[in-house]
Amino acid sequence: MLLICANVLFSQVIETDTVQETQRITFSTIPNEKQKSLEPHYRALKNADYGVQRFSVIDQLAAYHIDQANTDSILHYGNLYQKELELWDITEDDKKTFYAKAYYILGVGNRYNGLLDNSIKWHIRGITNAEAGKNAKEVYRNKIGLAKIYILKNQLEKAIAILEEGLSTYEDELPTITNDALICLGDANFNLKEFVEAKANYEKALEGAKKFGNLTQELEVNLKLGRLAEAEGDVDVAFELYNETREKGLAAGLKVFYFEGTIRVAHLYYNNKNYEAANAALSVAYVNAIERENLYYQKEVLDIQRRTFAATGDYQNAYAVMTQLDAVTGQIQAQQQQRINKELEVQYETLQKEKAITSLEEDQIFKTAELERQKTIKYAFLIGFLIVLIPVLALLYVYYQKIQTQSELVKKQNVINEQKVIALKQQQELNLIKAAIEGQDEERKRIAQELHDSIGGNLAGIKLQFASMNGDSEKLKSLTGQIDETYQLVRDISHTLIPKNFQQNAFTDLIKKYLKSISGTGEIVVGFHPHPEKEINQIDEKQQMEIYKIIQELMTNTLKHAKASSAEIHLSLIEKELSVLFEDNGIGFNVETNNEGIGLQNIKNRVQELNGTLHIDATVNRGTVVSISIPIKSNTYDV
Repeated sequence: MLLICANVLFSQVIETDTVQETQRITFSTIPNEKQKSLEPHYRALKNADYGVQRFSVIDQLAAYHIDQANTDSILHYGNLYQKELELWDITEDDKKTFYAKAYYILGVGNRYNGLLDNSIKWHIRGITNAEAGKNAKEVYRNKIGLAKIYILKNQLEKAIAILEEGLSTYEDELPTITNDALICLGDANFNLKEFVEAKANYEKALEGAKKFGNLTQELEVNLKLGRLAEAEGDVDVAFELYNETREKGLAAGLKVFYFEGTIRVAHLYYNNKNYEAANAALSVAYVNAIERENLYYQKEVLDIQRRTFAATGDYQNAYAVMTQLDAVTGQIQAQQQQRINKELEVQYETLQKEKAITSLEEDQIFKTAELERQKTIKYAFLIGFLIVLIPVLALLYVYYQKIQTQSELVKKQNVINEQKVIALKQQQELNLIKAAIEGQDEERKRIAQELHDSIGGNLAGIKLQFASMNGDSEKLKSLTGQIDETYQLVRDISHTLIPKNFQQNAFTDLIKKYLKSISGTGEIVVGFHPHPEKEINQIDEKQQMEIYKIIQELMTNTLKHAKASSAEIHLSLIEKELSVLFEDNGIGFNVETNNEGIGLQNIKNRVQELNGTLHIDATVNRGTVVSISIPIKSNTYDV
């Protein structure tokens, strides 16, 4: 995919129902670098001791990076805030208020990175700590942050309930934060297509932002109003609001609005079928998103760009962008899982430390009690039983050593027994798996033989009978041809069922042979492009069989439903991952409304068994594209 890494300047015509005007707009990549205005903050952070002043500096740096959409820096200062709070010696109630601030920063950072579940967790922690610290401002801020996530997850009823409760409680007390709540409430109304209510909330928030001189909120509302105008079909107003927001955001150093405005302008170009301008804007927006490691923006840009390439018929770039989109989505999911694993690890380490502390405390109590007991015994026996005491203590010591030895032996024996049980279970599981595989192979062989000998023999007999009939009619020839095709299909199926084929023949040759039989009917032309073919033929045989069946299922669906005249199959092996791209020029279908049939469900099940991913891009009367990625195992190296 083409990425524009320099300033891009172009003129573009946008046509509406009443106006045709030429708009000239500049899209620029913005380097992600430390500004000189922040150097005093960095010096203050370096020299400040733990206390209110140090955390105030962290607050200011975090707020700056939130305005710039610098995701990595937001998370850095949120984690720094949380980590240093553990070292600050203040009351627990005061500490809860500061934790609420740290959790708010982490919630925003995770939202920008598309990690919505993580963001919900941090905002809920922020609300809990702020309520415990009786800090209304942080309660309200974290509730609004939580509502924003619910809106992104389309859980609108939850978001509206939180926002309306906050407005009724804090509207007069915290007017600046109330503007954020009004903006969020407008977003919920917008998603519900309640455009009148949405516009009323946006305009009320805009009035408050101007009253208090809050440029950040003013620019945010401008983007919302532009989106509303676009939804209502007023393209000129939407374009003007988006571009005004971009320019003001860039001039004021609020680059987050420059980036969001650029994405909205690109989306507007896309909706108006001005795909060249849309791609130019999206390319620059993607550079800026990568520069700031903002996965949320990357995902949004790639999604629009994928549709732009597809709309222009550039399916090669559309597939490339779709691959990048899958990678970004996977990265978001991986980060989500990584953070969950990290939290579990921290929880486990904390639990282990607590257990160790408890064990030490119990040991200390035991030792103290033992010392007291020994002192008592010593004083008592020193008075009258000194002579008896020494032999008794000796016997007790020997008995104690014997008990300890027996206890250690019992523990070791238990460990040995557990190991034996585990080994037996593992051996049993291996035997069961081996038996299942052998049974499957035998069953496949039996079915193949039945197909080949019984059905195949019957078809051959029928063919001979037809051949012996007199006459040269076209109908008779057609029936004879159909019997030939059916017989060939029976042979192909019987040969396919026997795994031995995959040992005796190259994987790609089997696929070519199968596709040649399909193309031989004259109903459809099938192209097959494996690369690199030699490495693909070294894939594990079990994976070869499953991939072969997936291709068969895809072709069967195309022949039965697509009414296609041509199909293309690409197999690409890149860095130990096999990519299967299947395309046809058939009638397509609606992915959202189409009920999954047995064939599609079989494909999904097989892909899932191979630990792969499946993506279907289909549009009515526009054909179907199926993209499958599978981590592979090779016969020559370990993955």
